[in-house]
Amino acid sequence: MKEKERIAEIEHLSRIMKEIDSQLAVASENHAKAQAALDQSIAEYWDSIFSDAQDEAQFIENIARQRILTAASYRRCLQLTKLQESAYFARIDFQESHPHAEPEFRPVYIGLASLSDPQSHALLIYDWRSPIAGMFYDFGRGPAHYLAPGGKISGTITLKRQYKIDHGQIIYMFDSDLKIDDEILQALLSKSADSKMRTIVTSIQREQNLAIRDETHRVLFVRGPAGSGKTSIALHRAAYLLYRDRRSLTAQNILIFSPNRIFSDYISNVLPELGEENIRQMMFQDYLLRALSSYSVDVEERDAQLEYLYLPEDSPDRRIRMAGIAFKSSPAFAAIIHRYLETIEKEIAALPDVEFEGRQLIPRDEWAELFSKTLTYLPMAKRLAQLRKTVYTRLRPIIRQLREDEALHIAATGEEVNERTIRALARLNVRKRMEPFYSALQERTELNPLALYRRLFEDGDLFRRLAKDESIPDEWPAVCQMTLEAMDNQQIFYEDSLPLLFLQGVLEGFTTYSDIRHLIIDEAQDYTLFHYEILKRLFPKCSWTVLGDPAQSIHPYLHTADFETASRILADASAGTDEDTAIIQLSRSYRSTYEIQRFAEGILGENTAKPIHRSGRRPILVQAAGSEDMANAVIRQIGLFQQEGWKSVAVICKTLQDAAAAYEKLSQHLDIHLITPESIEFKRGIVIAPAYLAKGLEFDAVIIYNVNDQTYRSAMERNILYTVCTRALHRLALVYSGNLSPLLSEVDPKTFETETGRH
Repeated sequence: MKEKERIAEIEHLSRIMKEIDSQLAVASENHAKAQAALDQSIAEYWDSIFSDAQDEAQFIENIARQRILTAASYRRCLQLTKLQESAYFARIDFQESHPHAEPEFRPVYIGLASLSDPQSHALLIYDWRSPIAGMFYDFGRGPAHYLAPGGKISGTITLKRQYKIDHGQIIYMFDSDLKIDDEILQALLSKSADSKMRTIVTSIQREQNLAIRDETHRVLFVRGPAGSGKTSIALHRAAYLLYRDRRSLTAQNILIFSPNRIFSDYISNVLPELGEENIRQMMFQDYLLRALSSYSVDVEERDAQLEYLYLPEDSPDRRIRMAGIAFKSSPAFAAIIHRYLETIEKEIAALPDVEFEGRQLIPRDEWAELFSKTLTYLPMAKRLAQLRKTVYTRLRPIIRQLREDEALHIAATGEEVNERTIRALARLNVRKRMEPFYSALQERTELNPLALYRRLFEDGDLFRRLAKDESIPDEWPAVCQMTLEAMDNQQIFYEDSLPLLFLQGVLEGFTTYSDIRHLIIDEAQDYTLFHYEILKRLFPKCSWTVLGDPAQSIHPYLHTADFETASRILADASAGTDEDTAIIQLSRSYRSTYEIQRFAEGILGENTAKPIHRSGRRPILVQAAGSEDMANAVIRQIGLFQQEGWKSVAVICKTLQDAAAAYEKLSQHLDIHLITPESIEFKRGIVIAPAYLAKGLEFDAVIIYNVNDQTYRSAMERNILYTVCTRALHRLALVYSGNLSPLLSEVDPKTFETETGRH
């Protein structure tokens, strides 16, 4: 870059900074005024005595408008503050082509938010989410185009320049023909991990940008290897949608399903860094427990099930449980549940006449007509409630006549002469007379989903009819017995909670969340058919972004749904085309060093990603003499990592039980934090966690605890070990005592180093 250009860039930045400072001063003053006006209005509201409800409603409406204005002014202050910290990070010079005119030259500076000249209204900085800014991620120098509201705009990019700006100072700038220079990308990735996830807006790659800006599919699946930026894509896509649909979409209209509570805290900085409010977050488990709370049972949580399955013990009960988990989450069992719902519907429709003491209230044919045709727009439980109301309506004249007859009978006995007393006694006697009928009607028109689900395991003949040609595991009778014993003890296994929830929802109706217009599911590789069937009904009017990696499935026995199957479930049947859904496959991994990535892929026995060629030390296998020596080896390894300058270090155990035991030893020598399912804050520094709570997170250095042939022994656990290894950005160590896990026996010895724990 020529000196003249460098000076011009510095002068340009100086002018931009002055404009940012000026606009921030005005925005801050406007926000202060808006806040003061809001505070005053609220104070006046509490001091006011309204003459009628209409005046009060109007006052409340005015306060609501003021809240919106105050929030908007505050957000603008935040955006300008972000620009003050880093005004922009890229520039493209774009020559727009015109068929009958000279090309129009336009320098486009790209930042976290837009900035315009208050007089001319010309854009000085373009928001990274704007259509024209998208060319920075998608094109090198040469022909380029973008889609504007008026159509496709074509032209030529003559310059691509990238910057690092810190509070008005250019730290570096360079010209590049790529989206982001490999050398700079490696520098960004080589940094120490922060305590929480950060925005990647300055380093978004083309394949990531394709997913972030996709506008043509209602349901978008993003499948990618560990470290490919799936979670970052989800959050930047949320920010993009909030920008694109800012007049109709707010952060409250987007919901993300997170895998655990600590993950929610880990990602909480990204959207605020992009100048947006945080979107709503929840765990599927939270919804599940709430939806099943009406039953007087303890519902096992997913983490508790994983803890049980990860334990190394082997027993007949364990093998039965594993067979049950695999089958109850399978497409075969889902098909059985669907057939069972059809059977329940047919059984209810075929019920006999509704009669009271020989009087026909609803003939059998009319009952079937109402239940199977007229009321089919309602779920079965509500249809039955409607039929119960019909019976009550038709009973009214009969009840009146019964009361009159009973009153005449009481009066004829001469025992009572007071008319009010006679009528009261008549009502009471008729009620007692009708109690058996009311009880029978209630039983006929009420559904108990838990009892109906239990019936599947009690009635062997019914189950065999429903199973048809499905392949049933040999352990099924034992699975049924184990399931019923758990229910007798007021317990529901996690593998039963999902089909039970689906059954309940179809029978009683799902509560739909119509305010959610976009749904994000992260770590979707652990979702079953029932997850998608349920979520489809809970969020019927929203678009979806679903992200996951089959290689990181941490549940060794759960039958999860692949994206192709999930796509068929979520596809809009009314669209009449496959274009309603799409699957984007990411190919590159940006997290781990080349050496860590190759070692981790050796565990799987396949190449899952094209790694960034960022080199580092090979992973190290440390053999300890015993459990006490293993703790010492871990402490020593942490010390070595810290000496290298790495700030975030994770010790990852297979189970929470293992993590708690290791924590007791390590906490005597280290400032270390134990991550549990109840943890809500992601701690910086040294942490220790079970495998199933570490997924989705990343650390400078990772130590896998006790990788021996007892802890990681089965091929079913291969993905678990791969997942925890790929949490490491820069350094990876695996410590063990006894015999090394057989899962590492086929890993190329050239991809790791070895040493003993004693020094």
